[in-house]
Amino acid sequence: MRKLSGFILFLPLVELVLLIAMGAAMGFLTTLLWIVATGVWGAWLMRTAGPNAMARAQREMASTGRGEIDSLGVAANFVGGLMLLLPGPMTDVLGLVLVTPFLRRLAFGAWLAGRLQQVVVERGGFGPGRGPFGPGGPGGDGNVYDADPDDVSRRDSHSSRHLDHDDRD
Repeated sequence: MRKLSGFILFLPLVELVLLIAMGAAMGFLTTLLWIVATGVWGAWLMRTAGPNAMARAQREMASTGRGEIDSLGVAANFVGGLMLLLPGPMTDVLGLVLVTPFLRRLAFGAWLAGRLQQVVVERGGFGPGRGPFGPGGPGGDGNVYDADPDDVSRRDSHSSRHLDHDDRD
């Protein structure tokens, strides 16, 4: 939560610096046109995201008997429209990522991969004798036994963890 509040406080400063750089590179009029165009597009997306999804679901319900609403897509379009409505190149890029399905899936995949990597690092990682549940898996002792149950028997299960061949053949 602290990172998010720091980002929200730092965002206007970054947007201002980027807008000044954009104005210097592309010119004042082009930058102003960019801000107005993305704002109008964002407002339109926010206004139409829900009703378009409802109309699509009703058409699907009439033709196939199943009407489903992609609530994640609707929410992403709404938040993306809000990001486009805010003036600034950084929020425009975030909004574009949210409203474009391909970019949204790509960004979500990258975020998910980062979260999985973080979980693996926090849990101690994978390696010899380690798995997603710690040493040996859920309830394991860290040792891996690869044997056919008919070929082996345990000598002394309390004092030794070794497996020996069964000599009863």
